[in-house]
Amino acid sequence: MNHTPWGCFTRSESVFDNPERTIAFATLGKLFKACARETTCPHFGLLVGQRSDASALGAAGFLMRNAPDVITALNELVSNFDLHNRGATPFLEVSDETSLLGYQIYHRGVEGSDQISDGAMAIGWNIMRTLCGPEWLPAEIHFRHDRPEDVGAYRRFFQAPLRFNAAHSALAFRTTWLTRKVCLADPLLRRHFLQYVSEIRRHSRQDFRDKAHGALLLLISSNRCSLEELARHFSMHPRTLNRRLKDSGTSFRDLYNAARHDTARQLLRDTVSSIDAIAGLLGYSGASAFNRAFAQWEGVPPATWRKSP
Repeated sequence: MNHTPWGCFTRSESVFDNPERTIAFATLGKLFKACARETTCPHFGLLVGQRSDASALGAAGFLMRNAPDVITALNELVSNFDLHNRGATPFLEVSDETSLLGYQIYHRGVEGSDQISDGAMAIGWNIMRTLCGPEWLPAEIHFRHDRPEDVGAYRRFFQAPLRFNAAHSALAFRTTWLTRKVCLADPLLRRHFLQYVSEIRRHSRQDFRDKAHGALLLLISSNRCSLEELARHFSMHPRTLNRRLKDSGTSFRDLYNAARHDTARQLLRDTVSSIDAIAGLLGYSGASAFNRAFAQWEGVPPATWRKSP
């Protein structure tokens, strides 16, 4: 969903008549949370995601659906996701044997983030099945949130081992799948959507500051958060990156602190990870340094903030 808000839940149901209408990311989270509560279905987001695939991403989804191979499709998903969604970002981590297709929420203070992430994992599963064919299965599914009381719906859909309280929400699969040719890809359709996405990109106004903030959240989760790593992410020299950030009205230090703050809040809210573990993930020398930084952000230590409603 985009950052084009259409209001809150008091609007008429006619807002759903136009499938191209977008909603604010924070509103999406509230909606998912409310639906899970009213339906007494704690895995509501998972059910929504099961019914979606790459076509839900618009032109970017059709472009990747017609990519020559899986790794090209997934790289295009990562590159063009911001055209569809300004509150989160997917990421692809490739290693020799196992790769991760993950999803990171970077919008601040989103309610229902566990519901959104569950839906994203289901959509990712459907996308991989579409790209690779019906024989594709993940090696493991990672969820950043706590283990639910009933995991039956998760097991039935994903058909793979589940890991909760993970560093991030992601699908783990064999790296050999990345070289797979995309099933039923059409080169003519691909050329059409390449031009179409390029035109959309030309008119896109997403601020570089937002892109850098999202990238920093990913780097924090993989313990690679530095000016040099961020510059490498954007294929820039560090001096060029500093200049771009200055032109956007910010700095690496300010964005780094904001990304640490957002990640800390999400881990405290959505996981049962210890304060020491969170401090280590965020790059602090210890829990004391993290406690001081968090108290400056929120006015209370992280343990106190976690217990608040």
